[in-house]
Amino acid sequence: MGARGGESVRVSVGVLDRLMGIVSELVLTRNQLLEVAGVAGDESVKASVQNLSSVTSDLQDAVMRVRMQPVDRLFATLPRLVRDLSIELGKKIEVVTQGAETELDRQVIELIRAPLTHIIRNAADHGVEPAAERLAAGKPETGVIRVKASYDGGQITLEVKDDGRGLDLEKIRTRAVAQGIATPEALARMCDADIFQFVLLPGFSTASHVTAVSGRGVGMDVVRANIQSIGGTISLNSRSGKGTTVTLRIPLTLAIAPALILSCGDARFAIPQMGVVEVVGVGAGFGHQIKFIHDAPVLQLREETLPLVLLGEALELTENARSKDGFAIVLRVGGLRFGLLVDSISDVQEIVIEPLVRPLARIGVFLGQTILGDGGVVLILDPAAIAERMSVRNMSEPQPAPIQTMAPVREKTRLVLVRAGSGSLKALPLSLVMRIEEIASERLTRRDDAHFLLLQEGRLLPVVPAARDMRVAQGNYPLLIIASAGQVVALLVEEIVDVVEEALFFQDSGVDPGVIGTVSVDDRIVDILDVGHFIGSVDPRAITRGSNLRPRILLVDDRVFFRDLLAPVLLAAGYDVTSAASGREALDLVEHGLRAHVVVTDIDMPEMDGYALARALRERPGNADLPIVALVAKPSASVIDAAARCGVRAVVGKFDRRGLTDAVDRLLENVSASDDSIERRVMAEIAA
Repeated sequence: MGARGGESVRVSVGVLDRLMGIVSELVLTRNQLLEVAGVAGDESVKASVQNLSSVTSDLQDAVMRVRMQPVDRLFATLPRLVRDLSIELGKKIEVVTQGAETELDRQVIELIRAPLTHIIRNAADHGVEPAAERLAAGKPETGVIRVKASYDGGQITLEVKDDGRGLDLEKIRTRAVAQGIATPEALARMCDADIFQFVLLPGFSTASHVTAVSGRGVGMDVVRANIQSIGGTISLNSRSGKGTTVTLRIPLTLAIAPALILSCGDARFAIPQMGVVEVVGVGAGFGHQIKFIHDAPVLQLREETLPLVLLGEALELTENARSKDGFAIVLRVGGLRFGLLVDSISDVQEIVIEPLVRPLARIGVFLGQTILGDGGVVLILDPAAIAERMSVRNMSEPQPAPIQTMAPVREKTRLVLVRAGSGSLKALPLSLVMRIEEIASERLTRRDDAHFLLLQEGRLLPVVPAARDMRVAQGNYPLLIIASAGQVVALLVEEIVDVVEEALFFQDSGVDPGVIGTVSVDDRIVDILDVGHFIGSVDPRAITRGSNLRPRILLVDDRVFFRDLLAPVLLAAGYDVTSAASGREALDLVEHGLRAHVVVTDIDMPEMDGYALARALRERPGNADLPIVALVAKPSASVIDAAARCGVRAVVGKFDRRGLTDAVDRLLENVSASDDSIERRVMAEIAA
């Protein structure tokens, strides 16, 4: 809506829903035309379909933005709800919200209102203790319920966290045995996180009595069913005496979603891309094999053992399914990770989710149905329901976190190793790869000596060989789709060799403009590809500093995803990176001798946010001029002003990798211009 009355107009909800329905039908028609254009030989037809697809995508984005509303609309009712509960229960409770500007589809907001209300009622009634009990435990007499919304890939994470007594693990175990849900032997093998999920089962409760407000566990199965019905997941975690955290992961919209199209036997299915972590090949031609532990299939993926569901066996579609090879789709459902074995994966499409007819709805493992571009109707798999039906559990108790040493450490980075051209293997950080596909060389159109074009999902995708001497012949080639600064490009390679996790010790590459440096992986020399060089909109960065003269960046973010995303970017720009998972951990590192030349910190963190960290760093002797960069979901004037008051020198968006490196470069240049130059500071640190 505009600022002036003439720039806004009232539109009924019915009109918006009708508009969304028309756009959904248009997306289906677009997909069908793309199928036809893919086999047509007329270049003018292909060009027209491409233009239509581009306009359709723009229209879809515009309509989706109209339907999006900030979750502040959902949060606005929470203070009154908690205030009424405080009076009714005779407790002192307050609610704190974060991320009110996060946007969700209007329909999704309405559907999660009741589940969120129930979770908060449970937290107030059976989570937060009475004032006297809290004071006796050394807590403030006022309990706090924190509700946080944030973006996490293509979904929204809603986190409800109380600082109450937490869930009673022993009571849950006892109740599970009494109800016949699990045996004592099975419980002994389960991790705490899995045991907490029993609270979400129908009729499960550890409460000694049920109040008019809530009963922890009673009705949580309904909450889970409501969240799963919109394609979301729910998980619980708790610490005795510290509180309970309920995490909801919800799709941004219910209307249109990207999905993997897969095959199992003679049947095709779709699975929402939202919960997909990665896809790996399984069988004789790949590096991964199915193993069996106590007659249960598992997948050894790097250092993690994942439970594996054989889709053909789960749906009773194929016989002797255990002998088949295929592809394992690694899925995340709440705190659970597992693999789903399928025969093949044929495409990634934007699908329109339609409700199931009643007979199919009773099966319980499908979210809905959709029509593909070729006119075929496929069922949409529900990962959460499949995991529940097959009784999937995490394989082992999580290892306790190692004792943190305060010495600076190098961040380990997950790398994709590839073969392209002659010479050494090549690699790039997995966090920079949007997805990996395989295409036939016949689909590539040569643009010049070094570039190709690929018509994909209605848009022209630039394709660049990952090595200058790579020759493209007839056959199939892997594509690594990467993105940066709003640009998307596909790297063409000859073979995907492996995925490894290594601490990167860079050495200057010297001459190749497509390589930022070399590292040693399993005693092999590997070239690290310069993503900026291939994107084209980013100038190639020559690493001119010696390996001992790299400025050190202290990267602070509570989310592993963003640490994995940004650490390789900063390393590639020529900096050493030390990571911290919280503001407290960052302060501990500084207090134990870490000398950072720039601090890059997330603003939105629990316990100690970026503002508090910046103030604490400024108060330490010698840090008055320490450059601090703040990471935010979306920079705004109010955020920039608030950050500046805390001593932050620059504010950039979390996904603006070019903006981050530019900000760090600019701040270090300013330091270099001062009497205490950056080189002098680094040399002093080395001498120390």
